[in-house]
This record gives sequence, structure tokens and C-alpha cells, in this order.
Amino acid sequence: MDRMPRDLIGPDEYAARVTALRALLREGGHDAALVWARGGGSVDRYADLRYLTGYYPVFPTIRDLEGVWSDRGLAAALVTADEVVLFADEVGVDEAASGVTTWIGRHGSGDRTLVGDVVAALGERIGVRSLLLVATDAMSGKQARALAAEPAFSALAVADDNGIVEGLRLRKSAAEIALLREAASIAEEALEAGFAAIRPGAREADVVAAMAEVVSRREAVLANAFVYTFQSTGGSEDNRLPIHSGRVFAEGDLFTVDLSGTYAGYFFDLARSVVVGGAPTADQTASYELARATVDAVVDAFRPGAVLGDAARAGSDLLRAAGVDPERAEFTARGHGLGLGFEAPWIRDNSTLVLEAGMVVSVEQFCFVGDTGATFERNLVITEDGAEDLVAVRDFWSS
Repeated sequence: MDRMPRDLIGPDEYAARVTALRALLREGGHDAALVWARGGGSVDRYADLRYLTGYYPVFPTIRDLEGVWSDRGLAAALVTADEVVLFADEVGVDEAASGVTTWIGRHGSGDRTLVGDVVAALGERIGVRSLLLVATDAMSGKQARALAAEPAFSALAVADDNGIVEGLRLRKSAAEIALLREAASIAEEALEAGFAAIRPGAREADVVAAMAEVVSRREAVLANAFVYTFQSTGGSEDNRLPIHSGRVFAEGDLFTVDLSGTYAGYFFDLARSVVVGGAPTADQTASYELARATVDAVVDAFRPGAVLGDAARAGSDLLRAAGVDPERAEFTARGHGLGLGFEAPWIRDNSTLVLEAGMVVSVEQFCFVGDTGATFERNLVITEDGAEDLVAVRDFWSS
């Protein structure tokens, strides 16, 4: 069966859609529309709530539909001196969380909303006079407006700190590190399966399917398979979803993938590259060797007591020496923390964070040389003796 073209919708149709929206705006007396998008994969912004309670709102976040549902896929917890009140879009799941003293759940049609439930709970707790908002990036704009309009909320002394729980998450427990090792082992098996399928004449989508099968079979969730193939003919595809396609590999193509997902909520995030078929060109080799050398230089500087910015600069200096501006790279940090998300610490040259045993990080670099590029990434835990790969995923480049 012939493949449906990915560019089936053309410029004229897109332009007509914008024209139609502009007409509606004029009819409503509006000057403009601000249209938001929440991109990403199949996991959401749950880390702080999961960290505190073990709870995950499993339903996809979708727009409210009057008389059917509200705030689907969104949840919150009120943590007081003596209570943890969990607000959810489902009922009867008391065993889905730990340490919760009160469940307040909604399901099905009705007038209740998450904000309404929160405000009612605050009103019943006269001892709560000041409130810190945490993880506000997980709040919808509709919720923010509704909360701000509530007199009971406006009467409180309100501040926000989106890093307070993330700071607690910096140092992982032994159980967390075990989960992160399992996550990395799933990624290793997935990459082995995918790269084993790479050959001239194979399809890019089948390589991703081989990786996805492993992730699913091992009870993990695939977040993203960021695939980019630098074709030997010089062609490439854009950022339509999914970013892999039925493209057929030719000898000399350079395949790259940044694979991420979760096991029990804890992330893996590993990137590798390989040339399809024959030997790499000089530019392909240079891009790969710079990517790997940058990652390894950062990792070599990791040890308890080291300043994170010093380690980041070890990699950034290599990039500068090769004529690459680290601040204009594909990702302007040399990596990030890894846990219940892509999180602190961010591996930046100006970081003053002092590394401690128990921190888990992902060090990555994508480098471009000429018309090609390669990527490399390692997931590591800081131990008393230095940095240790959660799983020593092999280098596919040499094979």
C-alpha cells in the first residue's frame, strides 16, 4: 500500500485556516488570538506531585467539556502542617497514593472543578493564611484565572516557588537510583534492538518500532524518539509528528536518535548515532567525535564536591576550540538532571551547584559539522568515587 504523503496539506489550506480565524476575531471585536500548544510525548508534568504522594493523574489532559468533564488529567495536593489533601479527577483510587489524609475526587458530569474543590478546602482550613504555589507550569490558564478570581484565595498571602520540591529531588534515594538503573537498562535494550535493524534498504519507522516494542514489553512508557537522519543525498524532513517516517535508509546516511521514556515514572534519556552501511565521511566522523568528546570531558570532571559549572565548562571549552559556540548549540546546556522528569541540575557553565553523591544526571551533546551531525548522551549517578553510568550503553558508532 502506498504511504500517505506527510505534506498532504499545502500552503493554501493553511492560509485559508488563518484567514477564517481572523474573520472570527474581527466579528468578536478582538485584535488578536494567542494560541497555545503543549508539545512533548506521552508523559506529562507530574514530577512534584508524584514525588510527594506517588500519585499520577493517568487521564490525558484535555479541554473542558461542559456537562461531561472538567480538569481531566490535572490534579493538585494541599500540604499543610498536618494534612495532605489530594484533589483528583477520579474517585475510588485511595491506594494509588501514599500519605494522603484526605481524597477529594470528581468523576463524570457536574459543576465541580478542581479550583472549586481547592477553594472549598482552603475555606475549611482557617489556619491556612499564607499559601505557596508550586509547579504552576502544570496549571492551566483557565485554572489560574479562576483561582485568582476567588475572594477566598485573594484573601491569602500567596507566593510561588516552582523549584522548592525540585530542590528536594536533587539527591536520589537508593530506591530511586534502582528505578533509574532499570529505566536505563530498558533504554539499552531498546537501542540494541533498534540499531540492529539499521541497514541500507531498511525503514526508519521500523527502527523506531523495534525500540518501542522493547519499551512497551518491559512495562515502560515511550516519551520521545527524537530521530534525525542526515541523508547522504543531502535531503531531510522537517518537524512534523512523528519525526520519524517511512524513509528508506541509503548507504552513507547518518542516523541519530535521542530516546526518552519512563519506568515507574523515572526517566531514561539516551542518544546515539551511527552511519548506515559504509565508512563515515570526514565530516561525519568530526561531528561524532566532537559530540562524544564533549560528553566525556564533562563526565570526567564529575565528583562529589566539584562545582557543576566547572564540569560544564570542560565540555564547553572543547566546543569553543572546535569553533562551536556552546550558547548557540542545539541544546545550550551540556545536560540536565534526571529523575521524575528532565530536571535540575542544569549543566551550565555558570552553575554554582556543588555535586553530591546521589545526584543523577544526563550529559548530552549534538554537534553539527558541514551538512551533517551526530549526537551522544550518557545517564550517570554521582557516587563517592565519581560518576558511574547507570548502564554502560555501548557505542554503536564503531560497529
